[in-house]
Amino acid sequence: MQKIIDDPTDLVRGALTGMAGAHPELDVDVENSIVYRATPKEAGKVALLSGGGSGHEPMHGGFVGHGMLDAACAGAVFTSPVPDQIQVATTRVDRGAGVLHIVKNYSGDVMNFEMAAEAADGVEVATVITADDVSVEDSTYSTGRRGVGVTVLLEKIVGAAAEEGLDLEGCRSLAQRVADSGRSMGVALTSGTVPAAGHPTFDLPEGRMEVGVGIHGEPGRRTDDLGTATEIARVLVEPILADRDFTSGPVLSFVNGMGGTPLLELYNLSADIDALLEEAGVEVVRHLVGPYITSLEMAGASLTLLSLDPEMLRYWDAPVNTPGLRWGAAHAPAGSRSEGRRSASATGGAAAAPAEGRPATVSPERREAPPSAARPAAASGAPGTVGARTVEAWLREFARLVTEHETTLTDLDAAIGDADHGANMVRGMNAVVAYLDELEDVDEVGPSTVLSKAGTTLVSKVGGASGPLYGTLLMRTGKACGDAPDLDATTLASALRAGVEGVMARGRSETGEKTMLDALVPALDAFDAAGGDLVVALDAAAAAAEEGRDATTDMVASKGRASYLGDRSVGHQDPGATSAALLVTALRTAVASTTKE
Repeated sequence: MQKIIDDPTDLVRGALTGMAGAHPELDVDVENSIVYRATPKEAGKVALLSGGGSGHEPMHGGFVGHGMLDAACAGAVFTSPVPDQIQVATTRVDRGAGVLHIVKNYSGDVMNFEMAAEAADGVEVATVITADDVSVEDSTYSTGRRGVGVTVLLEKIVGAAAEEGLDLEGCRSLAQRVADSGRSMGVALTSGTVPAAGHPTFDLPEGRMEVGVGIHGEPGRRTDDLGTATEIARVLVEPILADRDFTSGPVLSFVNGMGGTPLLELYNLSADIDALLEEAGVEVVRHLVGPYITSLEMAGASLTLLSLDPEMLRYWDAPVNTPGLRWGAAHAPAGSRSEGRRSASATGGAAAAPAEGRPATVSPERREAPPSAARPAAASGAPGTVGARTVEAWLREFARLVTEHETTLTDLDAAIGDADHGANMVRGMNAVVAYLDELEDVDEVGPSTVLSKAGTTLVSKVGGASGPLYGTLLMRTGKACGDAPDLDATTLASALRAGVEGVMARGRSETGEKTMLDALVPALDAFDAAGGDLVVALDAAAAAAEEGRDATTDMVASKGRASYLGDRSVGHQDPGATSAALLVTALRTAVASTTKE
């Protein structure tokens, strides 16, 4: 891997700092990874907020400005932003007319924006979800179609409408109309390389191409022989036209580069696409060609077609002035260069820093040393029970295990996802360890508070789907513990089940869908069945979790990003189930070493 970077864990922070220097018309909150317009809209106008994982530049930060977004939240590479970020940005950009959240249909994005909207007290929030990728053939069986190219078009069209003064319901309705009127399809000629992983996300031999690839480096629906530009154009056009009729009115054609394909080739591809569309009776009246939604350095392209009604066409043609998209005579007032630089160092709010770098309180040396060794575990609680110090030991042991298995988790996720699960879990658990290190007396805090705080820490640090799911698991478990200083087997089982039920509700999932639940639910069932001695019961739970983890290899994924692969997800162990099995093993180890018998 050859990249122009220093430390992969600090790449997003460095990029945002550079963006602040290059674009004084933006107000970049580097600490919280949020890009704002330096000059807000006037009062009484709807604000637009979007966001997503970094690595797709210029989306979304590059589309902040006059005629598009009011703010964009940047997550770690290929990882959605966290609720704290989104909530802070939502509150700041509100001009008294409400905020429209524009969300791509990925599990992590949807869950994190949903949690932020629930917490946005005093701000009216509306949400639109884009889901335009026709390569996800069976949208009922899977998580649903991915949100890809339509997202940029929607941000431009609805951004112009909000600039003109359309109210929140009008903006939401227009946004939904745009989302429903577009379809996309993509191919990849090479894989991208997630910096933290250090190797290509998927293996693509010379002379082959991935068909139906997503924007996070996840593999496509199938691998074909590499075609000519004309043949690739047909691969992109035919499934879109088969999915929706685009012959009844004017159409916008958006040919997007994935980051590693030059404009020379994209324009050539666009010409071939135009010829096929004309032959099919599709009238293309507007074009957008270029790398607007990239996937790091992936070579390849996607096509988005959008049916335009007169209102959508007028808003598309309206002036826009952002770093990534600019036309028309209007220019948003720009702040001075010194103002831009000052904003880059400002904290800009209370959100925890979710940039790809690990928490400032956790040094690189901590990453190499087992986090659980930071404080020797001592027995606590009544005989045969779990106390706060055992809970602390559990969390420290889990942090040690995810650090030890980071490469494994990354490789498993690269095969059927986007290769970020290992880095995300390590970053989150390092933050949990930092919280534990600050506690003077964990016994005074109690199991409920320790678990609840660990859960909120994961939600605020991890992003993606893992943050909300693991965070919900620990928060709900902690809440179910109540005020009890010591948990017996029955209370612990009940609390853990409340946590797992929280995961089911948050992820709208159940067992058999190739997720972390396929390890957690069998573990709980085995724990309940064993009864009596805690260590014996947790031995059974750990064994059941590992069996459930292994069983995911033969499953077809129907939740999360792996679901987009359909049958191609078979033969791969689920990374979420793998980390969940580590969580159960860590609990067994902690209980065995700290409880009194």
